[in-house]
This record gives sequence, C-alpha cells and structure tokens, in this order.
Amino acid sequence: MKENVKVILDDYLKIFPKEKVRLSMLEKYIEKYKIEEIIDWNNKDGHLTVGAFVYCKKEDKFLVLYHKDLKMYLCPGGHVDKEDATLYDASKRELKEETGLENLKVLLINNKIMPFDIDIHLIPFNKRINMPEHYHFDFRYLFFVNDITDIIIDEKESKGYKWVTSDQLVENYGNIVEKNKRLHYVVS
Repeated sequence: MKENVKVILDDYLKIFPKEKVRLSMLEKYIEKYKIEEIIDWNNKDGHLTVGAFVYCKKEDKFLVLYHKDLKMYLCPGGHVDKEDATLYDASKRELKEETGLENLKVLLINNKIMPFDIDIHLIPFNKRINMPEHYHFDFRYLFFVNDITDIIIDEKESKGYKWVTSDQLVENYGNIVEKNKRLHYVVS
C-alpha cells in the first residue's frame, strides 16, 4: 500500500499544487516509515486515516457524526487497517461501519477514484484509550447520496448524527466547503 499512498499523493498534488507546502510533512512521513508503521496506531508521529464525506447535492447537506471522544461533529472515517487493499477501500469500510451506508457513488477526479482532500491534523491525548497526542494524515473521499436518509451509527464511537448545510460545515471543514463549491461532479 505504501507505493499506492505515494502515487495518490503525487496525483493529488498535480491537481492541487498549491497544497504542496502544506502536505510536505506527509511526504516526509511516508518516506521515513515502512507501510506497517504508517498505519500503526502506536506510531507516536501519527498514522494514516481516511475520511468519507457524504453529500446530498439535492439538499446541499453533508452527513456528520458526533464523535464521543473528541466531542464534536465530524465526517465518518477512521484508521487504515492492514487488511485494507487501498485507502479508498478503507474509506468505504469505515463509512459502512460507522453509518451502515454502502454502495454509494464516489467522486472521480480525472476519471480516477482519489481523495478530494488530504489533511493533517493533531489529535489530542485520548484518556479513554490512553493514546498520546499524535497526527492523523487524513485522505478524504467524497461520496454522494440521492436523498437524505436515516443511518445506523456505531454507538461505540458516535453519539448521534445530523445532516448539515455547507455553511454549518465551515466551522470544522472550511476547505472542504470551498472545494465542493468549485468541483464539477463526475461520479462513479
């Protein structure tokens, strides 16, 4: 998967070259560690994660889940497992585990399934599982639903969910909202 991650990042930076400086930490991280280390939760520098933004274009709303540990609304997503063949597969798995949603359309960029955003963010110390502060290198995919629907949340991680407008999403995901406005959709 490590080569796959490098290719995805390279392809992403060809489309979003202005993000190269912001993602230089991720490039160095990928070079420094072996594949099993970049997905290892115990890596003190951080690990790869995936996000699954779910968007209903008809209603201009995104799905967010209330994360029990972080005490805030976030998009579905989570850690990459060694069984995941690709980052996209990890994103689909996390989406299904956390919401019950599956078989959704996904955004294609240059006729390829690839993340429409990559983010690096610091995760605070987690008292519940005694995990120190660390970075998440988050590869985010955009999925589409035709209609807003009820979901089945994973109650171990989430306390609830809601569908929010783009304006409401800005607080945590301003760059996502801006990209979403600029994108011309091609979905699979």
